[in-house]
Amino acid sequence: MQTKQRKSASPILIALVVVILIGAALLAAISLNQVRAGDGAFISNLWGGNATEPAADLYLEGNSAALPIPPYAKTIMLLGSDYSPGSGHRTDVMLLAAFNLKDGKINLFSFPRDLWVEIPGYYPQRLNVAHPLGGYELLGDTLAYNFGFRPDHYAIADFEGFKLIVDWLGGVDVEVSQHMEDACFFTPEGWCVVEPGTVHMDGDYALWYVRARLNSSDFDRTRRAQEVIQAIARKALSPAYIFRLPAFIETALDVVETDMSVADMWLYAFPLSKFFRQDLFTTYTLTPNEATFYVTDEGASVLLPNVPAIQAILKQVFWIE
Repeated sequence: MQTKQRKSASPILIALVVVILIGAALLAAISLNQVRAGDGAFISNLWGGNATEPAADLYLEGNSAALPIPPYAKTIMLLGSDYSPGSGHRTDVMLLAAFNLKDGKINLFSFPRDLWVEIPGYYPQRLNVAHPLGGYELLGDTLAYNFGFRPDHYAIADFEGFKLIVDWLGGVDVEVSQHMEDACFFTPEGWCVVEPGTVHMDGDYALWYVRARLNSSDFDRTRRAQEVIQAIARKALSPAYIFRLPAFIETALDVVETDMSVADMWLYAFPLSKFFRQDLFTTYTLTPNEATFYVTDEGASVLLPNVPAIQAILKQVFWIE
């Protein structure tokens, strides 16, 4: 009798799987054009119920300097924090990732931590103190007020979490573009040298490469951060690791704080085939033409932003025609 029961259940299970697969295929076919047009609410509503109209943005509504970002351009602000218990934190790494839902490409743009900006409700200060003062909301307000855009989402990891992610991947191969050397703590000599080319880095090495500052500028650090982020993405999304992607995401979410929902992640990842492109990333960084060295009245060395020049670059990052 037990054997007959298993045989009779089998066609039902097969039919159920077929129905699920067909339903998923129909959903993908129906939603594809809406997703590529930037209609994230279509997918979000599947999980979260009816979407509510967003409130008017205090710093963008009616602002002539607000950037006209197309609906298919979605953004995540990736933050690296130097948090340690009892000492607070600042966001030493601020990397904007812009996703084009039409063609699957990703643009990366780095904000130097020493940009001297107006922090709404507070005072002029370095950009990297906005998040410690008021979290994602104040950082978004600051970017909106100074540069005319607000990121769609945020993700932040402290440096221990960053090292854990790199080590979970077994290290990453970083495409180093320039010679760099600086003091480091993980070699007997206490000094590390990196030459242009492909360099394999574990968590300690990668963190040092991103943060080293004795012999480099804020501009140089932003370039190095982009090189490491691209190396992590290439490794995590490579054919050898693609089937381990769910485990990687689970590990990353253990050490990364984000405001993104599962529905949001689906929107950014759709379609998955884009990750196998060779031209996935385009990178943008500031130079002294867009941010000049400046000493405040208090004697702090900062970078004074040329806002129109920075917005000209952001228009390329956001695919603004």
